[in-house]
Amino acid sequence: MNTLKLLPRWFRFLGLAFIIPSIAIFIYNPEISFGDMSIFKEPSGTFVFKVPAFFDQDFIENGESVGFAFVHWIKNDLSNEVLLTMMLLGTYFIAFAKIKGEDEFSKQLRLEAMVQAIVWNSALLLLLNFMTYGGLFLYVMISQLFSFLLIFSTIFALMVRKQKKALGHEE
Repeated sequence: MNTLKLLPRWFRFLGLAFIIPSIAIFIYNPEISFGDMSIFKEPSGTFVFKVPAFFDQDFIENGESVGFAFVHWIKNDLSNEVLLTMMLLGTYFIAFAKIKGEDEFSKQLRLEAMVQAIVWNSALLLLLNFMTYGGLFLYVMISQLFSFLLIFSTIFALMVRKQKKALGHEE
């Protein structure tokens, strides 16, 4: 049977180092994470690069809008992309790093936490589907990229804590 290959334990700390500032910036101003704004007030030369744009609607050639282009190069501030990458990697590192004393029982807890996270994340999305509209719903959908891993990590941590507490009382 194939087993899940988990990351070393120190990845959990690296994940926290990625996710804490990313979430703080996202809470401060979600437009920075997913909008047209830069982390810096003015587009900075350090984060502006020429990058390929796939399926661009606003393709401009010779100063004139020519409509849709499949692939072309544009100048873009990549601070938003870096921030989103940090959020995704951080949640992945936290969710799939080994815990202290990883064994078969913790793998079973991990599986149960995964199932519960699917249920809770789906319920949250269903609820927000009827409570958010317009541009705000876009933020809900983008936050779904990493909310599942956050919910999973939280449920798993609570389950491990509960088991440790139960074992502590038995001894």
